[in-house]
Amino acid sequence: MTTEEDNREDANVLLNTAIAYARRMLRKYGEFGPFGYKISSDGDVTIEAVVQQEMPPDAAMLLDLLRQQFIERAQRGSIVAAAMVSNVTMGKASDEGYTDAIMVDVEHQGGYCMKAFVPYRISGGQLRGVLPRVVRFGALRAQKGEAQVFSR
Repeated sequence: MTTEEDNREDANVLLNTAIAYARRMLRKYGEFGPFGYKISSDGDVTIEAVVQQEMPPDAAMLLDLLRQQFIERAQRGSIVAAAMVSNVTMGKASDEGYTDAIMVDVEHQGGYCMKAFVPYRISGGQLRGVLPRVVRFGALRAQKGEAQVFSR
């Protein structure tokens, strides 16, 4: 039996892992498409790839496919937590003046749900990659999320 604190700890592991991966993608490519991380029933944290013959060009469709995969895994009991990550533009700039953000929806089978936004700004990356991209993060904002994967 897991406690609320265990659920939050799992969620934080997924959040931190997802943000670290997003930062690597932003540094390397300057952007990223939707991706996910999961915690399996045996406790392994792994990235979730969308398995499709033809990938949709629309990020929202890709995020929906990812959500469907997580729902199927949750119904089979093979995952205990999931995080869906996307690159978004915020309607209102952060306190730092950043409008781009990493959005992470984290959900645990125990009912814990969180939505986090990590605003960022990229600089550098000019001169054909001679100057490396620098990713600066603003303050993380978290709020209560909605259950999408583990329905009750």
